[in-house]
Amino acid sequence: MLKRIVLCGGGSGGHIYPLITVVEYLKKNYGEDNFNFLFIGPSGKLDGDLMTENNIPQKIILCGKLRRYFSLKYLLDFLKFPVGFTQSLWNLLVFMPDVVFAKGGFASVPVVLAARIYRIPVVIHESDAVPGIANKILGSFASAIGINFEKAGRYFSKKKVFLAGVPVKEDVLNGSKEKARELLGIKKEVKPVILFLGGSQGASLINELIIKSLDKLVSKYQIIHLTGTNHFEGMKKMAEARGYKIGHSDYYPIAYAKEELKDLIALADAVVSRAGATSIAELAANHKATILVPITRSANNHQRMNAFELSKEKAAVVLEESNFNENMIVHYLDKIVFNREYGVGLMQNIEKFYNPKSEEILAEKIMEIS
Repeated sequence: MLKRIVLCGGGSGGHIYPLITVVEYLKKNYGEDNFNFLFIGPSGKLDGDLMTENNIPQKIILCGKLRRYFSLKYLLDFLKFPVGFTQSLWNLLVFMPDVVFAKGGFASVPVVLAARIYRIPVVIHESDAVPGIANKILGSFASAIGINFEKAGRYFSKKKVFLAGVPVKEDVLNGSKEKARELLGIKKEVKPVILFLGGSQGASLINELIIKSLDKLVSKYQIIHLTGTNHFEGMKKMAEARGYKIGHSDYYPIAYAKEELKDLIALADAVVSRAGATSIAELAANHKATILVPITRSANNHQRMNAFELSKEKAAVVLEESNFNENMIVHYLDKIVFNREYGVGLMQNIEKFYNPKSEEILAEKIMEIS
């Protein structure tokens, strides 16, 4: 029988990619012709591009943001919410899904509340160690809640919670070092390779430190740097102004990586990354020795809490933004790369933060309650 499934969430790759990964699993294992999917969410380039690439129809709604600080934008958010809620009611009435799969965040709120009105079952996925405000609120309306960190379970009804991990898309698994060398023009590994990840939009703090530390970093390592599309040209010009010829000086900036990301990760001897749950799961899936730099002002402090969970298990080095400087990053990279016992320990311990059956677990729960 044809299953109709609504997806909601959005605003970042960490919200969208898990939705897509579960959709791909459902199509592959239950038959593509057995599903109709619809994404309901805010207007966003990343969201729209990914849904279009995966042939998932979209309905755009207005979404107010749940802020943790005073802002005059509250008035605009207050006006957006009833409109978005009404739009969700209409879209759900027309499509009338068997189940809603919500990734969380402010974009999920109007859709999940509208689903409650129609008594449509809802599966929520929470990636972070501490749920955001939206999922804490929506948990009481959900039929089932998949969590990544066990710690998150204390914020929801035990009857609804199940351990799911974070779905990791196939294009970050089973990478090829050879393909990465070919892409970058690296002919041989004369020095260890360090991969700096700034997230889908780039991370200004990481970008700034790399420029300041290029001399010291390049003296020991080959640096692959995902700058983010908006920062690429600026980073390239600053590096060239300091005498680094791109592609010929052991510094390799890249604006954005998609399918090739798995190859870059495979080539890296160590990775420096923000502490988003999806990024952690991707690095854990590739058992990479990692330095995490959590965003201090992340929503609900979730990146710091995610990083703390790994730190407790000696699964990653964690550097707070206040300690993220040239001396500290070089010290820990040296320790990871040149102290084999230490580096291997991080690689082994981070593996426990990846569940290879995550998309299967979430897909089966969706099928169970739909």
